[in-house]
Amino acid sequence: MSRETSRPEDMSPDGRLDLIWQDDGDIIVVVKPTGHKGFGFDVEFCNSGGHSDHTLKALHNLFEAMERDNRERPEPR
Repeated sequence: MSRETSRPEDMSPDGRLDLIWQDDGDIIVVVKPTGHKGFGFDVEFCNSGGHSDHTLKALHNLFEAMERDNRERPEPR
């Protein structure tokens, strides 16, 4: 089952970074800039057949860091 995490940015009231960790290990990065109405802008890094092994590993680490931030410092909004 895929997992999702999200954090608000520090400089605007509604900008967000969303990460989706899919069952196959792929990570989708979604940026929702301030004032944006809709789904945001996304890119996907693939576990199998991808070309960015170090980037994908860093995104997995970022996902875990965002989950930790959410536990330790929940959204102030």
